[in-house]
Amino acid sequence: MSSTEGIRLAVIGDVHARMGTLDRVVEAIALRGVDGVLLVGDLGSALARARPPKEGERRRYLRSVEGVLHRAASLGVPYAYVPGNHDLPDLDLPGNADRRVVDVAGLRVVGIGGSPDHRKDPYEYEEDEIRALELPEADILLSHTPPARTALDLVPRRGAHVGSEAIRERALCHRGALVCGHIHESPGTELLGECFCFNPGGLGRPFGRAQVGFLIWEVEGLRSEHLDLESGTSTWWSYRYGESELLELVRQ
Repeated sequence: MSSTEGIRLAVIGDVHARMGTLDRVVEAIALRGVDGVLLVGDLGSALARARPPKEGERRRYLRSVEGVLHRAASLGVPYAYVPGNHDLPDLDLPGNADRRVVDVAGLRVVGIGGSPDHRKDPYEYEEDEIRALELPEADILLSHTPPARTALDLVPRRGAHVGSEAIRERALCHRGALVCGHIHESPGTELLGECFCFNPGGLGRPFGRAQVGFLIWEVEGLRSEHLDLESGTSTWWSYRYGESELLELVRQ
């Protein structure tokens, strides 16, 4: 038996301080049982764009992030997160995997927070900055932004792909899993080379739902589940190491 076989992680999408929805998600995770939790960013309450937050705004935001992480910690398992583009980039609360390694259930998680959108959000980056990063080896890439030109970065109402080319390039060189968020309405799984990429969907507005993801390590590959708590629909994707296609199964 491999050291990772049977490990199950919950993946929580962009929360945006929607605590009631997050409580539903945490309850669903507790019923399933997991070995760890990953949060893909955009954790807290809204911050103004194009200016540093005022002190009261910053305090309110930090309290909301602490509330999100408290709920994750209540599950009694290790957790890791990255800040999203709507988060402050300098969060120093426990579990921050941004550009560093965090151990979650014996798996090495390395994160890349922020986004390349350039809408003057608090945490944005240039693509070449991400290309130049020297990150340690890891089992999981925890990126707020999805890889570009996939089903995971598609904004359906615009028909536009808004992910990161630099994240895509890293995914194509990675053997393991990548989890991401940012695009609330595009949950799913896609294979890039040998990288199993998963977006669990967002909780917060716009297009947020009570939804959650699970990532499971199996003997010969990986499996993901997207659970929509509002419709009761569960969608699974399975990947066998070395194969070039995913198996998808939808259950109501």
